[in-house]
Amino acid sequence: MKHSTPSLDINLNAVKHNYNIIKKFCNKSEVCGTVKASSYGLGGHNKIVNILKKSGCKRFFVANINEGIFIRNNFKSIIINVLNGLNKNEEKIFKKYNLVPVINTISQLKKWLKFDKDKKRLVIHFDTGMCRLGIQEDNINEVIELKKKINEYKEVILMSHLACSGDKKDKYNEIQRLRFEKIKKKLPGYKYSLAASGGIFLGKKYHYDLVRPGINLYGGNQNFNKKITHVVSLKSPIIQINKLKKGETVGYSRTFKAKQNTVTATIPMGYADGIGIRLSNKGYVHFKGKKLPMIGRVSMDLIIIDITKLKNKIKEGDFVSIYDKNFTIDNFANLTRTIPYRIITCISKRYLRNYKN
Repeated sequence: MKHSTPSLDINLNAVKHNYNIIKKFCNKSEVCGTVKASSYGLGGHNKIVNILKKSGCKRFFVANINEGIFIRNNFKSIIINVLNGLNKNEEKIFKKYNLVPVINTISQLKKWLKFDKDKKRLVIHFDTGMCRLGIQEDNINEVIELKKKINEYKEVILMSHLACSGDKKDKYNEIQRLRFEKIKKKLPGYKYSLAASGGIFLGKKYHYDLVRPGINLYGGNQNFNKKITHVVSLKSPIIQINKLKKGETVGYSRTFKAKQNTVTATIPMGYADGIGIRLSNKGYVHFKGKKLPMIGRVSMDLIIIDITKLKNKIKEGDFVSIYDKNFTIDNFANLTRTIPYRIITCISKRYLRNYKN
């Protein structure tokens, strides 16, 4: 059914496919699901979590405690790890909702060891070079001193996070891996996790016991592995067509001046929807494989495009494509000079979402 609202098609089978590709690639490691930021903007009341669970995923990572509670209210049996850790006055909330804090500091570790009586799962994050979250290498002896209490847990996971895994040639990846190996030798006998999306495709020595894919599940960074398939497509209807005479201007601040008679079309999306203002006079959309340039300044809710070369083949109500399987979120991220993570996590809530199997 045609409508006047931009729409987002999300292919759940493609998410399942990508999960299975990673599982096959990491055949000796447990494949978890990173579903923070509402599954990178695609969540749809946990539709992504549900398809991953059906694919065999049992362990999930979110950023903060509110995300964990939201998912827990819909899924009772899965393991939910909270990356931002145990913060002030959160102990009872973690316990109430059966969430696992990823321990990032010595003080968090001591507090949780004292509070947690169940001793089921413990996840400790070490910083090997990201300098963002995690226990510093210099503090490892303080962890070793607590080893007796740590060993009371049925399952202990030690993890870290790579800073440069998006670049396979970056030597820092191996520096971090070797630092993680030192931690592993000092704290043996547990489960270990180092790789997220990029790290997975650095090779088997980065896999350890668990891997934590994120953007790869959602079709981003397809350069990591050609079998990763497209998940999300965004299209917008044309809501008005205008004729612009030579010398006339369009949009705020009159940043585009027509060099010839031009036919324009207006689509109902803009920087409020995550379409960056830097695409003004530089970006483009597609219609049946043809590029249509964005002209003038991208405004909050509207973008003007030049349809002169297709003026007799396109009409009001027709849909143009922002990104799809032929021009992916990776391509659109390059066009916008950003990363695919930002493209999908900034997807507007105003878009109509279509979840497809």
